[in-house]
Amino acid sequence: MSNVFVLGVDSPIGLSLLRDLAKNQFNTIGIGAKRSIGHASRYCKRSVIRADSRERVISQLLGLGGDPKTDFLICISEGDIDLINKNRPVLTDYFTLLVPEQAQMDIVLDKYKTKQVADTLGIDTPKSYQLRDLNELDAFAQELSFPVVLKWANPLNVQPLLSKSGIGFHKLQFAKSIEQLKSLLSVYEKISIYPLIQEYCDGKGLGQFFLCKAGKSYVEFQHERVHEWPPEGGTSAFCRSLPLAEHQECLQKSKALLARLCWSGVAMVEYRYSSDKQKYVLMEINGRFWGSSPLAIHSGAEFASNLVKLLGANQPVIQPQLSQQNCIYMIPELKRLYRILFESNKIEDPNSHFDKSREFLTLLTAIFSRKTKYFVFSLDDPLPFFQDMTNVCKKVLRRR
Repeated sequence: MSNVFVLGVDSPIGLSLLRDLAKNQFNTIGIGAKRSIGHASRYCKRSVIRADSRERVISQLLGLGGDPKTDFLICISEGDIDLINKNRPVLTDYFTLLVPEQAQMDIVLDKYKTKQVADTLGIDTPKSYQLRDLNELDAFAQELSFPVVLKWANPLNVQPLLSKSGIGFHKLQFAKSIEQLKSLLSVYEKISIYPLIQEYCDGKGLGQFFLCKAGKSYVEFQHERVHEWPPEGGTSAFCRSLPLAEHQECLQKSKALLARLCWSGVAMVEYRYSSDKQKYVLMEINGRFWGSSPLAIHSGAEFASNLVKLLGANQPVIQPQLSQQNCIYMIPELKRLYRILFESNKIEDPNSHFDKSREFLTLLTAIFSRKTKYFVFSLDDPLPFFQDMTNVCKKVLRRR
């Protein structure tokens, strides 16, 4: 039996991968922190407490693996993919590494590089401006239409610099005026690196997911983000699978984009989709397993086990039959509802408007729907849910 090591089983993503792999007869070894939800799963055949530094993680992996013909390694986070790629030469003697090569990751991690490739294929991307110096802002200030959004071109690279300088990391910031924009950007003068200034794009998140080998797509899936946390835009809190027959033109462009990159592995191509304008705007490519992986698996798209078969064992895989499901990440969903009901002044997006009664009823209806599944809770694997609740309670008590 093949061994699949999953590095990062602390989140619903890692948990969903363990469930997928074990149900497809792989021997699963979950590597994560103490009290991780993945370790509580009946589908984690062996639990390994993650070492406490990047260097020790590599030593730990070398002690766990042995034969690249039977031992496969999957990572969840971009930080771990970076760590594996930095140590790829030594690790390949012990594992078949099921992570994208660094040259591919360098493109998808950099939103500006992704935009350049997408532009050549006629894929709409947000108007973006990259400052090298704060004084450059005056040159194009008249072109900006507010609000604008601030995002880092490569969050992975900038986070250590921000931390070292005592500057907080923001995945997303909104500026409603030129004065507010200058104020937000002035914080980063200390490190002389600035986030991208992007045009605001309305609509819902549309994610299209692929398993590719040398640019050819073998498994496909797509979903829409019904709700996000935070409410103004972020990760999926409540998502819904979509038939592949929908958004076909966009789907073909996504496949062309990954073919141009000669992508091997899993990837999510993420858009902001406006149904009113029938417009798709590319946000980014995630070259890793995505936050809504539980929805894909509940819908029949078993990306993890097919990744091992296609790229690890060189076995044929076919596009699965998909069912239409909803999936809720309950804690972020409840946080979102609380913010809308009681803390709407904290929602940064000035164009966001929510009907409080409708938001409450939408969640209530989804909870009682037969099509609704959950990111963590599962009747056939309930212990991760209780571990998650225990972790949340301990976190709340520590804060108090």
